[in-house]
Amino acid sequence: MLIHLGDLEDDPEVIRGWLDDAARTWNSLDQEAAMKLRPQDQEATDYKISLPVPAVFIQGNCDRYYSGNGANDLRQTAVFELNDHRFFCTHGHRQGVSLGLENLMYTAMENDCDIALYGHTHVPFDDIFEGYEVTDSVRILNPGSISVPRGGSSKGYMVMTFDDSGDYTVELKKLR
Repeated sequence: MLIHLGDLEDDPEVIRGWLDDAARTWNSLDQEAAMKLRPQDQEATDYKISLPVPAVFIQGNCDRYYSGNGANDLRQTAVFELNDHRFFCTHGHRQGVSLGLENLMYTAMENDCDIALYGHTHVPFDDIFEGYEVTDSVRILNPGSISVPRGGSSKGYMVMTFDDSGDYTVELKKLR
């Protein structure tokens, strides 16, 4: 299972609430990915560090304005493998996702990734982009935001569930 939270902004209560809800909903989480956190709040930073599962945190477009608590130490992108799939994670502002997703698609393809996870727009998105070759395709996913949704969307996140063959489903979960 993979949880894609997208943009968290600086709301430690939302982060703690989601993590508590997730702990009740799923007994074990294999991977949490593409979490963007402004770790200006020490309590939120400590909570992030104490996660009981592997997590990937990506720097967002506003994180560079915060000093202390590791905000500037967050990486711009990450690549990881899970269940025979290769993921490219980014906040998305450096790939210009507000203007289109082609740069994100090609960056994911250059990193041999078949799935790209991003945030930045705070608007949910799920589609498959085809490259020049028939075998080149990238599924691009954005859960929106669990704290500051835009475009009329609800607060939410994405859950990817994998079966033994590597096939997966994607579900957009809305927060209560």
